[in-house]
Amino acid sequence: MIYLCRHSETVWNREGRLQGHKNSELTNLGEVQARRMGEALRREILEIEDYALVASPLSRTRRTAEIICDAIGRDLQQITFDDRLKEISWGDWEGCTRTEIEGRWPGIYAKRRENKWEFQPPNGESYALLTRRVGQWLDEITEMDKLIVVTHGAAGRAIRGLYGRMPPGAAIGLEEPQDAFFFLSGGDIKKIAVALT
Repeated sequence: MIYLCRHSETVWNREGRLQGHKNSELTNLGEVQARRMGEALRREILEIEDYALVASPLSRTRRTAEIICDAIGRDLQQITFDDRLKEISWGDWEGCTRTEIEGRWPGIYAKRRENKWEFQPPNGESYALLTRRVGQWLDEITEMDKLIVVTHGAAGRAIRGLYGRMPPGAAIGLEEPQDAFFFLSGGDIKKIAVALT
C-alpha cells in the first residue's frame, strides 16, 4: 500500500520554471500545503506508525517530507531517501520557463510534441527513461509494504501509470496536484483531496 504525494509548491513552480534535478525552495503556500498533507495523512491512515516514509532526496521533496513527519509525529531520521524517486531530468532546460526554452531552442517544443514519450531535452531524460527508473523502484515494492512516498510531478505520474498498467505514454497526461495525494492499493488508485483551510 502506497500513499503517493507530490512535493508542495516551490518558487519555481510559481514562476513556471522547469525544476528537474535542480532545487527550488518551498513557498509560504508550499509550507502550508505540506503541513495540511501531513495532517490529512494522519487522519486517513489509522495505523500510521506502521508506514515507512520514503522520499526523493531533492530539497523540495526533502522539505515536504520533513514537514509531513512533523505533522504525523515522526522523527526526521526515519525518512529514507531514494535517488530513483527524483524528478525527470530536464537537462539544459532546468531553471528555464517555456518562453526562455523557445527563445534558446526555436521549434524544439513542436519537436517534443511529436513524441513526448521518447523525446529527451538536451542532456536530459525522456519519459520512457524516467518510467524505467521509477519502475525499478516500484518492482521492489510488495502489497505487504506500507509506504508514504514523497516524490515529484512527472515521477508520480510515471509511478501511477506503471501501477495502473497504463499503456506507454498514457501517464504523461495525468494530473499532478499539490493539494491531493493518491492511495495505491490492490491495483486501484484513489485520489484524496487535502483541504488547505
